[in-house]
Amino acid sequence: MDHSFFAAGQINTVSLDIEGNSARILEVCRQAQERGIKFVAFPELCVTGYDCADIFNMPAFAQEAGKAVLALKYSLPENLTVGVGTVLLGRDGHSYDAYVILTRGKILGIAAVRSFADSRDGRVRNLTTAASSEQFVLGAETYTSQSVFNVQDVKIGVYFNKADLHDVEGCDLVVSPAVERFELNSRSTREVTAAALSLVLKTTVITTSLLGCEGGSSIYDGLSVTACDGKIVAASSSLSFSRARLCTADDGISPELPEYDRIVRAVALGLYDWMLKTKAHGFALSLSGGADSGLCATACCYGLIAALSENGFDAFRSQLEPLGFKLPEYSGDPEAYVKKEIMPQALTTVYQGSDVSGSVTRTAAKEVAAGLGATHYEWSISQLVKDYTAVVNSTTPDSPLSWEHDDLTLQNIQARCRAPGIWMVANRYNKLLLTTCNASEDAVGYCTMDGDTAGGIAPIGDISKSRILKINRYIADEGLIVSENVRMHLPQMDYIAKQAPTAELKPGQTDERDLMPYVVLDRIHELQQGALFAPKRILDTLEKEFVSFSRAELKEFVVRYFTRLSRAQWKRERGAVTFHIEKNDLNAKSGFVFPVLNDGFAGLLRDLS
Repeated sequence: MDHSFFAAGQINTVSLDIEGNSARILEVCRQAQERGIKFVAFPELCVTGYDCADIFNMPAFAQEAGKAVLALKYSLPENLTVGVGTVLLGRDGHSYDAYVILTRGKILGIAAVRSFADSRDGRVRNLTTAASSEQFVLGAETYTSQSVFNVQDVKIGVYFNKADLHDVEGCDLVVSPAVERFELNSRSTREVTAAALSLVLKTTVITTSLLGCEGGSSIYDGLSVTACDGKIVAASSSLSFSRARLCTADDGISPELPEYDRIVRAVALGLYDWMLKTKAHGFALSLSGGADSGLCATACCYGLIAALSENGFDAFRSQLEPLGFKLPEYSGDPEAYVKKEIMPQALTTVYQGSDVSGSVTRTAAKEVAAGLGATHYEWSISQLVKDYTAVVNSTTPDSPLSWEHDDLTLQNIQARCRAPGIWMVANRYNKLLLTTCNASEDAVGYCTMDGDTAGGIAPIGDISKSRILKINRYIADEGLIVSENVRMHLPQMDYIAKQAPTAELKPGQTDERDLMPYVVLDRIHELQQGALFAPKRILDTLEKEFVSFSRAELKEFVVRYFTRLSRAQWKRERGAVTFHIEKNDLNAKSGFVFPVLNDGFAGLLRDLS
């Protein structure tokens, strides 16, 4: 197969934005024509967006998608054939996940998903699987679903999943347009899958995906893989900040970023897309001087540097000026320019001290904000806490609140007194308020509703705390890779990385003293959700892996984890939107689905005795 014949087209989609998505498709098509490409494979549902959920079932929306395909037919460059994914209405009135092959002035045919084998996403609920004889009407023509198409004498098959395997045998090129969201360490699996498919079919296979954060939670990394006879020929760079790009086999195999750089880049891409798609003037953040808020702030800055360095100043300016940003003349150094000119506008941070706050966290917050170029303020919530305490004490004058009897109450009021002020900053300046929950604390409910959970996005809500601590140490020591020639530096992160994690809600508090060592907590979470181990099996496993703890100590940790996990589901149901990063996702809608009311694992925990 001549690899110069085909390419993968990728766009940063917006859910429901049929017109905008179509314009981005045509932009990639123009790139393909300039490079002499004859066939471009776009991802599934790229016309409509992938995360449209129940709107897929709206007949009027599916009809608009069909009209958009017809418009594309007359707008494509000459001598170019493309495959685009969209929702289409079948003749039976149901909505289908369809893939249309078309060239200028002609639709060559339509493939429709016939099975959602191994799928766990919303398409299963919102789209119908097609019979082999399913028919679609576009314009004046009726098309019967098929899997193989003749494109300029090249036999091209469309493969969504293993249900299509036998239908695409004998093809010269197999396109796998199925979209997969970013997940840490998933690239190798996707490469192996593509290589295995090409070996089984004895042909060339190309996969493609969407770019960016489309619907709010899932991040699409834009990985495109070309495989031939069991070998990877090309693999695109991942997590691109481009709005539209072409990936060809001639581009070769792009190296994958190291793990910590990759995680921050994924979070940063999600935040950048949220800012653009909500038309927000950057972000507001209660910067506590701790590990979580420090990483959130860093990701805000990284995204701006990455967008500038990858897309160039003209595109960067065209994206930010409509949001109210002022962009003076570009210096040519993306990190220096962003920190000096953009970050003071893009990120407002506040250190909100209390009577139990210390100078260590205050200094850390100030230094990290300065290192990033954020606009930073400091104020005290002490009087607010005293006023609320006095109000409640007035209801029980003979038994005033005390740390001995009202520990949780006094901790929570401090967290909740921090929410109104930072919300006011976000509202006043049209900023997105970030909340700093992480996956470890989310698992055991170690957070205050309407306090430190206040915000619209939890950027690191799917990253375990033990990993966050390692990332911050890496940032302090090494910085972060943005591109081949650009690295983001933040040595000030050392002020945070050398601390023991603490919520600073009561004197002498540390997180691990309240909970357990984070490395143990995260291992329990991995075994519980990832491997679905019962408590007793988890305890037996921990006893072998953590020999410095007694079985009695480990048993206490396991009981504490499962008890808190079962009680905290209502918090996860109410939590802010999180980005899917790690495999063991606690998102109440798409990850760890669990009843709010339950028996607290009482039966399984009895087995520990």
